[in-house]
Amino acid sequence: MSDYNMVAVVKIMPTDPDVNLDELEAKLKEALPEKFGLAKVEREPIAFGLVALKFYVLAKDEEGYDLEQVLEAFRKVENVESAEVETVSRI
Repeated sequence: MSDYNMVAVVKIMPTDPDVNLDELEAKLKEALPEKFGLAKVEREPIAFGLVALKFYVLAKDEEGYDLEQVLEAFRKVENVESAEVETVSRI
């Protein structure tokens, strides 16, 4: 974890409130490209039973660490409505 110098908060919205979030979280962890790290995952209640997942993705501020790679991988996972970067910070 010490090699990383950036953290991005990626908000993932499931397709509907009935999606099993434990299964979705596991699939998203598998989809995360290997060169990126994962600090933690949080759940954020939105409305009407819909809960978003927030992935704290670790990266490096150097060529080859494009967060679009992460978003594309997450968007391909079944039951993902959207995946967007909320914030990026240096650590």
